[in-house]
Amino acid sequence: MLRPANSTLSPTQSMQLDWFLAETGLGCNPSLGRKAREAEFARLSALPDGALRSMGLSRPSLPAHVYRDLFPKGVS
Repeated sequence: MLRPANSTLSPTQSMQLDWFLAETGLGCNPSLGRKAREAEFARLSALPDGALRSMGLSRPSLPAHVYRDLFPKGVS
């Protein structure tokens, strides 16, 4: 797993996004906009579970949520 040195994500969070892309995006790892998506993922990850639920999200659904414009199928 490669993680940019300037990433705001923890290694675990970065791995979550990478696995999502590997499973959903057929192994692609779109670099354009990754920094903004990482920032959104980190922001959402910092919220309490109740706040995520009120937004209709769960922790496992966060990678799909931040990439919903590229991979809209099956996103909750």
